Amino acid sequence: MFLLDFLAVSHGFPGFETTEPPSMADLEALGTAQAQAAFALGGLDAALTWCPSDIHPILAARLIRETLISALRQEGHLFTDARFHAWYAGLIPLSDEPLQFALAPRALATTLLAEMTRSRWVPLIDAALGLEKACLALRDPDSAAAVETARAAIDEAAALITALEPAPLPFSALAALHRAIGQSPRFAPAERATETITLATRQVVIERPRPPSPRWAIECAFGAYLQATGAHSAALPLNGLIRLDTVRAAEVDDNPAHAAIVHAEALRDVLNHLNRLVAEARDTRQHLAERYRAKRTNSRAQQLYGLLSGFGPLRSSQIEAVLGATRLGVRTMLAALADGGDLAVETLSGVKLYSVMRGRPAVAPTPLADDPVRFSSEAIEDYDAALARIDALLARYDDRSDD
Repeated sequence: MFLLDFLAVSHGFPGFETTEPPSMADLEALGTAQAQAAFALGGLDAALTWCPSDIHPILAARLIRETLISALRQEGHLFTDARFHAWYAGLIPLSDEPLQFALAPRALATTLLAEMTRSRWVPLIDAALGLEKACLALRDPDSAAAVETARAAIDEAAALITALEPAPLPFSALAALHRAIGQSPRFAPAERATETITLATRQVVIERPRPPSPRWAIECAFGAYLQATGAHSAALPLNGLIRLDTVRAAEVDDNPAHAAIVHAEALRDVLNHLNRLVAEARDTRQHLAERYRAKRTNSRAQQLYGLLSGFGPLRSSQIEAVLGATRLGVRTMLAALADGGDLAVETLSGVKLYSVMRGRPAVAPTPLADDPVRFSSEAIEDYDAALARIDALLARYDDRSDD
C-alpha cells in the first residue's frame, strides 16, 4: 500500500490538489505501470553493468540503427528496413515520395550521428564515430538548412531536459516533460488544418498535411536525465518514449491519471525493448564464442559479425571505415564468415551488401540472470523483498480487476 501511494501521488499527478481525485482503479493501474517501468529500469541497469564489455559494441550498433530509422520515420519518410541500408550505402534514395515537411534524410542522419559521438556512454560514442564515417547516403540538395533545423531541435530538447527537476524515479519528470512538449511551438503536435475545395457541384473538406513533431530529439536526450539523476548508469536513446497520445493527454488535463499511466507504460515498453536487445547481443556473443573458439585468427571476423548483427547490411568500403581495416583485411574477415556459413550477400546496382545469416534455427534469448554474477546475501535479500512487494501490488490489481 505504501509503495502504491508513493508511486501514484508523489510521481504521477503534479498539481494533484487542484484536480478531481483519481479513482482507485486509476491508482491501481498507475501503480502497476510505474512498478513495471521501475523494475525494467533496474533490470536494464544491472544487465549493462554486469554484462561482458564485448556485448556493448553489438548493442550500440543496434541502438544507432534503431535511432536513425525511428527519427527518419517520425519525420515522415516512408521506407523499408532494406531500403534504409541501401540508402545508407549510397545506392538509392531513401524514399521516392516527395515530402513537404520532412527534414532531408542525410542531414538528419549525420546530425544525429554527430550528436551520438558526444554521448555519455563510451560504447555509443565509439560506434557512432565509425558509422559516421560509413554514411554514404546520397547528398541532400538543401542540407545546410536541414542540419540547422535538426541542430535546433536537439538543442531545444536538451534545454527541456535540463529544466526537469531531479528525482529518484523519472515519472514526475515525464509528466513535466510532456507538459513542456505541449507548450513548445517546435515539439507540440500541429493542430489539424482543413481546406474546403469545390468539385463540380459539391464541396469537399480535405485535411492538409501537418509538420511532424521532432520528438526524436527528446527521446535521444532523456537518457541523459536518467543518468544524471542516478536512475541509470548509461545514457541511452529511448526511441518510442514520447508518443503523440501522451502529449495530447498532457495538453488536455481533465484526466491526469490517464496521462500518467500512458507515460509509465511508454517508459516500460521502451525499457523492456532495450532489455531484449541486451539479451540478443549477449546471445550473439555466446554464439560467436562457441562457433569461433578454435579459430584464433578470426577475432576480427567476430568483430565484423557483431557489427553486421547489430547495425545490418553494409558494403565493403563501409566496413573498412567502421573497423579501420584495409580492403585485404575486410576480404579476409568476409571469407572467414563465409567459410563458417554465417555470411549473406546481396547485390544491388552492382554493389555487394554483406549481412549475417539469420536462417539458422534460432534460440530464444536466454535470461540475463543466467550469467555467473556474484551478489552479496544482503543484496539478494533486498532484491527478493522488492520482488515480493511488486508481486503483491500486481496481485491486488488483478483481484480488483476480477471484481
